[in-house]
Amino acid sequence: MSALDLLKERDGDRRAFHLGEPRHASVGILVAGAKENLSICFIRRAKWEGDPWSEHIAFPGGSRSADEDTLQTLRRELQEEVGWLIEEHERPTLLPQLRIRLAGRERLMLLDAFVHRVEGTPPALRCGPEVASAFWIPVAELWDAKNLDHHALSDNSETLVYPAIRTFAGDSLAS
Repeated sequence: MSALDLLKERDGDRRAFHLGEPRHASVGILVAGAKENLSICFIRRAKWEGDPWSEHIAFPGGSRSADEDTLQTLRRELQEEVGWLIEEHERPTLLPQLRIRLAGRERLMLLDAFVHRVEGTPPALRCGPEVASAFWIPVAELWDAKNLDHHALSDNSETLVYPAIRTFAGDSLAS
C-alpha cells in the first residue's frame, strides 16, 4: 500500500485526500504603437493586506473563475484591470504555460500569458479597484542597458535578489 493510500485511510476516514489543484491565472502582454516605437502595458497592483503580489509591477491579469477558460479569463481581467476589451473575433497569441514562483518558492498556480497587439498609439488605460496605476513603457526603455538594475526582497530571514529594470513610467523598479 502506498503512503498516499495510508493517509487516505487513516483512522477509518474515507473522505478524499486532496493535495490541492493548482489555481490558474491569465495575463495579457499588450503591445501598442508604431513598429519603431512600441510600448508594453504594465500595472502596479493595489496594496492589499495578506496579498503576496501587493504593489507588484505586473502585466494585467488575474485568477480564473471556475467556469472560464484561459482566454475568457484574459478578456475579463483586462477589462476589469485596465478597461481594455479584446473582441471575440480577436485571437491573442498564447505563450507557453508557466508554473508560478514567489519569493523563490513554487506556488500552486499555473500562468497562461497572451501577447496582444493593440492597433495605433497606446490608448488611455482605466484602472480597476485592484490596480493602483496602469502605464505604457516604451520597449526601447526596457532594452536600454542603462536601466538594468536589481531589486532585493526580504522574506523572513532570507533576502532574495531579482533582476529589475529601472523605469520612471511606473515610478519605481519593475522586477
